[in-house]
Order: sequence, then C-alpha cells, then structure tokens
Amino acid sequence: MKIENAILRRLGPIPFWRGEKKCLVELDRIYRRAREAATDTTALRAVAKARVKL
Repeated sequence: MKIENAILRRLGPIPFWRGEKKCLVELDRIYRRAREAATDTTALRAVAKARVKL
C-alpha cells in the first residue's frame, strides 16, 4: 500500500514498532479517514450556512 501522507513518508519506519500491522500504513488509513470526515463536516457547514441565507 502506498502511503499518501507526506509527513508519514518523511517520518519513515517507526523504530521498535511491534504491532501486527505496519504502523505507517495504519496511520495513513487513520489520517485519510480523518481528512474525509473533516471535508464532509466543512461541506455540511457550507450547505447549512447557505440555507440560512435563503
């Protein structure tokens, strides 16, 4: 799996990581979901704000 987050790519492998899954892959997945949630929230606020103006 390709890591999309630039900060995680620069960070590189986590020393002494003992998890079953790769740390950077899991963090990338979490960051992606957080980004999507933030985008959805921002879009919903914009729609709500536009409705108030009507």
